[in-house]
Amino acid sequence: MSIAEQLPFLSELPAEVQMIVLNLILVLLALVVVWVLRNLVTRLVMIPIRGLAGRTKTDLDDRMLDSIERPMRLFVLGAGVAIVTTIFTFTPQLDSFTNSVARALILAGIVFFVYNLVDMIGFDSKTVRRVTGLSIEERLLPFMRTVVKVFIVVMGALIIIQEFGYDVTGLIASFGIVGLALSLAAKDTAANIFGFTAIVSDNPFKVGDFIVTSDFSGTVEHVGVRSTRVRKLDQSLVSVPNSQLTDSAVTNWSRLSKRRLDFYIGLTYDTTASQMRELLQQLKDMLKAREHIDVNSVQVFFTEFADSALNVRIIAYFLLDDWGTFTAQVEDINLDIMEIVEALGLGFAFPSQSLYIESLPERNGKTPIASQTSNIRVQRADQTDLSDAEEIGKSEETYQDNPSASNEGGDDGGGE
Repeated sequence: MSIAEQLPFLSELPAEVQMIVLNLILVLLALVVVWVLRNLVTRLVMIPIRGLAGRTKTDLDDRMLDSIERPMRLFVLGAGVAIVTTIFTFTPQLDSFTNSVARALILAGIVFFVYNLVDMIGFDSKTVRRVTGLSIEERLLPFMRTVVKVFIVVMGALIIIQEFGYDVTGLIASFGIVGLALSLAAKDTAANIFGFTAIVSDNPFKVGDFIVTSDFSGTVEHVGVRSTRVRKLDQSLVSVPNSQLTDSAVTNWSRLSKRRLDFYIGLTYDTTASQMRELLQQLKDMLKAREHIDVNSVQVFFTEFADSALNVRIIAYFLLDDWGTFTAQVEDINLDIMEIVEALGLGFAFPSQSLYIESLPERNGKTPIASQTSNIRVQRADQTDLSDAEEIGKSEETYQDNPSASNEGGDDGGGE
């Protein structure tokens, strides 16, 4: 006696309808069996394992169980569908479909497990280095995890689609064409994404660093996938595409381990050799006695006889990276140099010019006015005062144009 004959409401229906309703009842019964089996396995397996994991001191086993639990449910669901398909007899088409569903659920559980495993393995850079031996920047890990997850989901979806009898070759080719079109249309975006990976992996700067490029300078506030935001000295915020940063030279002033001090001081030409030697020695002692100076880098030398001064070059390295502290130290050094120069009775030179006017030869027994000033020295700071020299020049011109003019009054007087 068949099942349809045992059910009164089925016996009154046509034979075709009886088969459809009977198959639906079997499917519902199969789903109930699968649901019960899944919950039974979960309670019998996962709950005791979680109890054991809770007694350990590390949280690695807890994360592993979290990554296994849901994929295991899909795996058990697929296995239950396969068992039910084997026990009950359906039509060939339905049997083929349920077998495909069972395999798809099992594959989905495996893909889901690998998907969760990415988070567990890529938890931090130390775990990645311990598992793979690769040293990866911490900021790059979220981006890499996202890329790997997308790849796993796409590959899993293609495999599952293939289980239902579809040819994925054409689909993959279509994805390739679409991907090529998207890459051409969004090449700038792709370049910025690759620029982000280069910035994070090479680590030329980080948030908080002060950088200088050929176009701007400022403090890095954010490094994004597409662009980097930099706060300039005038407090304006500029967003720079990552591809532009990777293609240009970037100077990171926050990575300095030392700051260089290099400048000249000029002394007047009345400084004697002994005074110069004493000055050089006191400058060296003063610099070497300072706290933040690299003693081995101190160099103080009398370098040249310049046009207006005796130049002394001072070179030293500060073991400082902060600009404000470095500037304050330079100010103290400048004041100490002024005190040393003042104590030695020396003076700082300023730009000067010497003007020499030669005496003109006597003509017809007459002495030119210019002979009264044979050597005139004019010094200037910003502008040379040549008023006296101009007057003398005028006198010379007058004498050359009219030699008798300079003594014209004397001749008349002598005539009287």
